[in-house]
Amino acid sequence: MENNFYTLRALVAEWHDDLVGCTIGDAFSQVRDELTIAFAHPEQEWMLRTSLSRPFIYLFRTAGYSKKRSNVATLFADAFDREVVNIEIAKRDRMLFIALEGGWTFQLMLFGARANALLVDAEDRVVDAFRYAGKLKDEKPPAPRPAPMPGDFEEFEERWRSNRKSTDRALASAFTLFDRTIGREVQHRAGIQNDNPSELAEAARRSLFNAGQALREEFRHPSPCLYSSGRFVEHLTLCPFQHLQNKHDEERFSTVDEAVGTFVRRKLAQEHFRRLYEPVEKALTDAHEHYQTSAERMLEELSNESRAGRYETWGHLLMASPHDVSKGAEEVKLPNLFEEGSPETIPLDPAKSAIENAQHYYGRARRTRRSREEAEKRLLQTQQKADEAQALLDKLQEVEWLDDIKAFRKEHNDKLSKYLGGKDEEIDRLPFRRFDLDGGYEVWVGRNARQNDQLTFKHAQKYDLWMHARGVPGSHTVLRLPGRKSTPDKRTVHRAAAIAAYYSKARGSALVPVMIAERKHVRKPSGGEPGQVFVEHEDVVMVEPKLP
Repeated sequence: MENNFYTLRALVAEWHDDLVGCTIGDAFSQVRDELTIAFAHPEQEWMLRTSLSRPFIYLFRTAGYSKKRSNVATLFADAFDREVVNIEIAKRDRMLFIALEGGWTFQLMLFGARANALLVDAEDRVVDAFRYAGKLKDEKPPAPRPAPMPGDFEEFEERWRSNRKSTDRALASAFTLFDRTIGREVQHRAGIQNDNPSELAEAARRSLFNAGQALREEFRHPSPCLYSSGRFVEHLTLCPFQHLQNKHDEERFSTVDEAVGTFVRRKLAQEHFRRLYEPVEKALTDAHEHYQTSAERMLEELSNESRAGRYETWGHLLMASPHDVSKGAEEVKLPNLFEEGSPETIPLDPAKSAIENAQHYYGRARRTRRSREEAEKRLLQTQQKADEAQALLDKLQEVEWLDDIKAFRKEHNDKLSKYLGGKDEEIDRLPFRRFDLDGGYEVWVGRNARQNDQLTFKHAQKYDLWMHARGVPGSHTVLRLPGRKSTPDKRTVHRAAAIAAYYSKARGSALVPVMIAERKHVRKPSGGEPGQVFVEHEDVVMVEPKLP
């Protein structure tokens, strides 16, 4: 809910008196897709930090002023030293306006693929933009589009969609500004357990409407909360949410400003934590399973009786009775001088004498004993490797916080390098490779099987275009569209497909067939391995593998 309209409205209300009267002291980016605007005042300095890229679009405030000395891009210099005369949010839209002296305005659009920050002059023309500045310069800025919200039950009924997959989804279509978490709270407060919206009678729908209206009113007087499960924060709400209280730890805040700032910082730290933690966990788990399985197979083989003793016995028997062995015989039966019972049947090399066959078996006995000794050593070493990986994994699973995983990786760096290899170079990088194709189009590419799954099934919108080199292993690639109704031109599609071909095993080919399908037509088979999918309604284009 950090980017919900109601949260942004509450933030603007809390910030208004602090920021009006300040001057714009700086604007810069020191993190990809994140803009920082600094506000200066004789008594206090503030910074607004906003991320303008899905999947985590956020806006929060910090006190004071700080800026890195390197790898920083200074932006929006035309706004510097202009006084803030007002700050407001559009009516039922996630557009925030910071009005400056001289009729200039910072316009923050905090939604979807078109999320952006614009500097607009007194002539209502875009002077500069955080994203796509070349395309938007001198254009008129987008106007707010108030979301429809039902004022009475009749309007609610008109917007109710009984064909939605669940009741919370139907609520999100009726109360346009509600997300699914709010929808679940409305459903809980209304006491509606039926999750099939087509089966809800008018009385149930009226209860949902009344609960939704009551929650909207409660949002006007926030008492924000954070809800966490274990080490991770999961939900930010503007008031206590009853359906979350029994399953999560609740933390209450006195201001929305403090709650949002805490939530965003923790989410960013959590994402950093996952990037450091999950590849190490997977590498150690895979290593332990590999070595443990190998050790168990070795032990199973070693549990069988060694053949060295039999070979040596055959050698002794042949040396004791060489005259009982016929020339050119392929086998011989000799009394066992060492054990009572049936005679021993000994295979022979017909080209060798009895003595030569005996020497052959003595040699095999020596080699078998050496092989067994070496196998026992390998078993011990393999079991030690399995135990070492498990011990590291046990220690890792005690780690809960970002500083702890950093310390863990530093302390065990020498041991971890054996399991991570070259993969460690990418552990601390942001997920997905990303390419800007202009016009609001971006291409995201998974780095491994786990990221492929996350990209395709968690971060891609259903209308985004999914791509993969056909018939060869490769990365999942998504052409992210600015909006549901966007139609990329042929050149944009082919540029994205070329990226998909480049990040595949067919990179060295002159031309590569690349599958293209809307994300909604990409499915994960039941029980499928990470990255495994099947595709319906695909098109295929032939492209040269290359990066833009």
